[in-house]
Formats: sequence, C-alpha cells, structure tokens
Amino acid sequence: MSCDWLTVKEAADFIKVHYTTMQKYIGTVAKPGKLKVSRPSEGIIRICLEDLREFMEGKDV
Repeated sequence: MSCDWLTVKEAADFIKVHYTTMQKYIGTVAKPGKLKVSRPSEGIIRICLEDLREFMEGKDV
C-alpha cells in the first residue's frame, strides 16, 4: 500500500484538532493510542493519510 505520510502537526491540522489532542490519539511506544503510526527513527512520527481517514470514520486502525 502506498501512503501519503503526514507529520503529527500536519495530521492535527488536517482533522482540525490541537497538536496535543493528536498526540493523545497516537499515545507512546510503551502505551500506544488508538491511531496507528510509523516511527521510522527515534523522535520521528509519521501518520498515513489513509489510516487517519479511517480513524476519523471510527474504524480501528
């Protein structure tokens, strides 16, 4: 699956929520949140646009 990747800030802007709200959706490595993300390296988080859309539709991703 090819994906358009967003930063946390871009994803927050896309769904019109505050950056900290998006961080709560993501969670941490130790305690993941409801939204699936990619962590390509330490401190870097990317969110697939398609996963974000499915998350907003209420689907488990």
